[in-house]
Amino acid sequence: MGSTRRGPTTADVAGWGSAVVTFGLIQGALNLKAYWGHFGLDPFQFVAVSELALAGLAGIGMVLFLMLVALLFSSWVDVKLASGAPKTKRFAWLGPTIFFTGLGALLWWSNAWPVLIGLFLTIICALAVHLSPVIPAAVKDSPWLIYALVMLVYVSFASSWLGFERASTISSGGGNYVTTVTVDEKVQRGLSLIGRLGDSYALWDPARKTAMLVPVGDVGRLEIVRKSVMPVAAAK
Repeated sequence: MGSTRRGPTTADVAGWGSAVVTFGLIQGALNLKAYWGHFGLDPFQFVAVSELALAGLAGIGMVLFLMLVALLFSSWVDVKLASGAPKTKRFAWLGPTIFFTGLGALLWWSNAWPVLIGLFLTIICALAVHLSPVIPAAVKDSPWLIYALVMLVYVSFASSWLGFERASTISSGGGNYVTTVTVDEKVQRGLSLIGRLGDSYALWDPARKTAMLVPVGDVGRLEIVRKSVMPVAAAK
C-alpha cells in the first residue's frame, strides 16, 4: 500500500501565518525605532506597540517582500543545482559564489556599508552555529539554517538601517517636501514633517537641528508642499 501524504492542515496554516505576521511586526517596530531614534524620540512612549509595528511594516513591506522573493529564488536555484547531473553538482558552489560576490560588489559600489555589515554578520553567525559544540547536528545540517539566519540577522539589520537612512535624509534636508505650520497664529516655515506620535505632530527644524512635538489641537493650519527649484536670476 502506498503511503498517504498528508497536506497542511488549518492549524498548520494558522501557525505559519501567525509566525509570518509576528516576524513582520517585529521588523516594522525595528524600522520605526531606528527612524524615530535618529531624532531623539522614543515612539514606544507615545504609541501602542501594535500600532507602531503596523506603521513600520507598511513602510518596509515592499522591501521585505522582495527579500522573500530573493530567498525563494535562491532556494529554487539551490535545488536545481543539487538535483542536476554530477558535473552540475560539482559546480553547485559557483552559483552562490557569483551571487554573493556580485551582491557584495553592488553594496560596495553603492556605499551601503550597513547592509554589507549585515551580510558579514549573517556569515559569522552561520560559522558560529556550525562550530558550536552545544548545537545539535540536526540543526547544523538543516537546509533551512541559512534562511533562518538571513531572516533573523540580515533582515533585522536591514530593517533598522532603512529606518535610519530615511531619517538621515530628512534631517540633512534631502526630503522632497517642506512643511509650514501655524500655531497660535504664528507661522513657522521651512520645517519637515517627521510623522505623528499619539496626539502630536513631530516636526524637524533643520535650522536649529531640533525635533518639535506640536499637539494636534494647537495646529491651526498645516501645509505640505513639494520643494520647488529655485529660479536662476537672469544675467544682466
